[in-house]
Amino acid sequence: MKYFLSVGEPSGDIHAAELIKELRKVDSGAEFVYFGGDLMREAAGCEPVEDYRDMGFHRL
Repeated sequence: MKYFLSVGEPSGDIHAAELIKELRKVDSGAEFVYFGGDLMREAAGCEPVEDYRDMGFHRL
């Protein structure tokens, strides 16, 4: 199955990486597309569509 995950900050990266690890246990053919960070990159084994750190903006 294909999964899409999206996080926007570090704690989301932590939880989503753990979710990816658990999904791999029950779905060996899992494929991931995601907006995330380094932990998700490591767990998913592929690059994100966008790193969450590059999605932020600052108000002036």
